[in-house]
Amino acid sequence: MAPIDSSPFTPTVSCLVVSRNASLLNRLVRSLGEARRFWKDTDEILCSWNGNPEDEALLQADAHPPLRIAARSAYHFATNVNALADQARGDLLVVLNDDVILDRGSLDRAIQILQSRPEVGVVGGRLRTSAGRLGHAGILFANQGVPYNRFRPDRLGSLINPDALAVRESGPMPAVTGALMVLRREDFQAIRLRESFSVCGEDVALCLDLYDNLGKWAYYASDVTAIHDEKSTRGETLDHYDLHQVAELVRERLRKNPALRAQQAYWAVQEADELEGIVHRLREDNRQREEQWSEKEKEWSEKEKEWAMMAEASERNLLELAEKEKNCLAVLEATRENVRELEIAQQNAADQKRSDNRKLGEMQGKLNRALLDQESLKHSRSWRLTAPYRRLGRLLQRWRRSS
Repeated sequence: MAPIDSSPFTPTVSCLVVSRNASLLNRLVRSLGEARRFWKDTDEILCSWNGNPEDEALLQADAHPPLRIAARSAYHFATNVNALADQARGDLLVVLNDDVILDRGSLDRAIQILQSRPEVGVVGGRLRTSAGRLGHAGILFANQGVPYNRFRPDRLGSLINPDALAVRESGPMPAVTGALMVLRREDFQAIRLRESFSVCGEDVALCLDLYDNLGKWAYYASDVTAIHDEKSTRGETLDHYDLHQVAELVRERLRKNPALRAQQAYWAVQEADELEGIVHRLREDNRQREEQWSEKEKEWSEKEKEWAMMAEASERNLLELAEKEKNCLAVLEATRENVRELEIAQQNAADQKRSDNRKLGEMQGKLNRALLDQESLKHSRSWRLTAPYRRLGRLLQRWRRSS
């Protein structure tokens, strides 16, 4: 819990917020506890609730400063905030979107500006997105009077340094965003938000009306900081009619107010200088990238030559391997042919051997039969009768060999 300030010279504060989302509102309330060093017992957070009862039951009950649902009505930002301001008791009003997360001490700095600069009617801050990019640094007007966020962070956010010197320069600004506004309650009640706008434009009109009716400027304070993802609660809406209405009001005020024209011109020139610097930086970055690419292209060119030579050598090797493979296939085919011929020769030899074995068997059979026949003749009568003649034949053979 933040310390309580009992000093009678410190202004009391009423925070005004419109919400239908309990988680966003609870997050905002927690950040408020750190946004001011010393809260007073009479400080308060007033909410115009347009959500359902189930979500309302989830709201932080022990908030400090205390949170009170001061109204339950359909959403219309200007109407809701005007109704809350009628119930507010604080010397100062802090108008907030429920998706804002205030940084530590940011409200103290806004309050100090209002206390020390009576010519300031409303203080706005430097907002960044949850990704750390610039979200808001004041509002300027295009040639036709249409308001836009200075430096156009919606388009150029990734190119803009949110801590650049130009972004951090504070001073009177044509307008600031209604996502975070700190102003005196008496000044607000003297002007109030215009309820003729449907979805946007009332914050710009309030800044212009403060100067036109009270002679007080909107003030951009770069050290009043917070996180804000624009349109995370309202979403994308058709705001063409509102912008046209604001543009008519801006053209009228610029035409009759030379001080406003001078202020617009100052910040526009500063913005142009910063954007020109971004352009030169981009050109230099592109030049360096082109040089780097040129060097890389040279390296790639050399590598491509090496790869071409390697590819050529590889192609030659592949051709040689293909020729060797062709020769190997021819040798393999010849070997297969020789194997087939050898298999045929072996088969023929086997067939011949079987034939010879068969013939040998036949001859052996004949011989066996002849031997049997001879043995049978030895025991026959004719064999015995012819024995003398056989002896005579053997004698004649020996005589012939001897002669």
